[in-house]
Amino acid sequence: EMGAHWIHGPSPGNPVFCLASRYGLLGPEAAREENQQVEAGGHPPMPSVTYGSSGKVLNPQAVREARALFSALLASTRAFQGSKEPPWPSVGQYVRAEIARTVPSMAGGHEDARRLQLAVLAACLKLECCISGTHSMDLVGLEPFGEYVSLPGLDCTFPGGYSSLAERLLADLPEGTVLFNKPVRSIQWQGSFREEGDDARVFPVRVECEDGDAFLADHVIITVPLGFLKERHQELFQPPLPERKAQAIRNLGFGTNNKIFLEFEQPFWEPEQQLLEVVWEDESPLEEPSADLETSWFRKLIGFVVLQPPEQHGHVLCGFIAGKESEYMETLSDAEVLSAMTRVLRTMTGARPALPPPRGISRSGDDIDVLAQPLPEDPRDPRVRTQPRGLLFAGEATHRTFYSTTHGALLSGWREAERLNQLFQAPVPA
Repeated sequence: EMGAHWIHGPSPGNPVFCLASRYGLLGPEAAREENQQVEAGGHPPMPSVTYGSSGKVLNPQAVREARALFSALLASTRAFQGSKEPPWPSVGQYVRAEIARTVPSMAGGHEDARRLQLAVLAACLKLECCISGTHSMDLVGLEPFGEYVSLPGLDCTFPGGYSSLAERLLADLPEGTVLFNKPVRSIQWQGSFREEGDDARVFPVRVECEDGDAFLADHVIITVPLGFLKERHQELFQPPLPERKAQAIRNLGFGTNNKIFLEFEQPFWEPEQQLLEVVWEDESPLEEPSADLETSWFRKLIGFVVLQPPEQHGHVLCGFIAGKESEYMETLSDAEVLSAMTRVLRTMTGARPALPPPRGISRSGDDIDVLAQPLPEDPRDPRVRTQPRGLLFAGEATHRTFYSTTHGALLSGWREAERLNQLFQAPVPA
């Protein structure tokens, strides 16, 4: 399985980690208490090596200094959470302005060292694009950026794949509870529907599937991805969603993240190396990146994670790339991507033709609160006062502080289930 990868922030506050621990799905390292207390800030703290485009391993001290500066700048953005007048509209603009302010004193004024640190800072911005799921940090608002919460703990993986957790959860459900291959055509959510032959009970929601089957319900929890809602909400919901809800769907942003898996006959990296970082030494966060995607898309690549353990995965690197460059890559053939990745690795390692090509490739805020709000929500609608909400919304995009994560998705589902619990426990109106 090469889908979802890590548990981000594996610690007692992460429900995915707690479930995985309860089911015995994690390795001994992930269960170590000291690993659960590490404050990684959402970034990979694994042993790494940083390659430069000159074909050499970059000075670790220079890389650490640049990354420390970037981490400090990101941490300082939290000061603007809730600010009515932040100094810059976006995280990217703020970070670049602060970098420009520190350039004169950077690296003790030595030009070569300063250029190297600027190149590393440019790579840091690319990494943050992957973490934030955006093409550019200029598209990420400065004021709400601090809402995201990173849980403590060293990110870990499931030895049996993420699907092992889903399989255990499914095993706890009665057979037939989950139906597969039932794509939904429409959700009619403001009606009065009755089962055939039963006029006594009225349901407010009717879910119609592509195969013609229909399900009547008092409540439906919507967990589809934000991208699906953006593309399909107008025809999926009948009647259409209220404008306030539709506007929240339009306002919430998201971008493209892609993984590139490269399989090698033999590893060219050292056994202790878990992350191979890539820095283009002619880049700077203070200069505009090339807009020519055809010739430069691969420069958005942040590097490669070594999949562990090799006994399970083989000798496989997983590369990460985000944004428009990631979308451009989707238009290329596997052979074209493989060729580009081989060139990148040969350039970075200085191996040129000596490095064999991989033998295989595969790739695979306020509006948040409004999106999470159940429907109907109009207090003037008598049905709101006399019956529970028909439509409820869950999924990672509806969690204000853990968006983009599996634990955020899980918690949002629990939130809506608890909302129903509260409704069922409430006294029935007279």
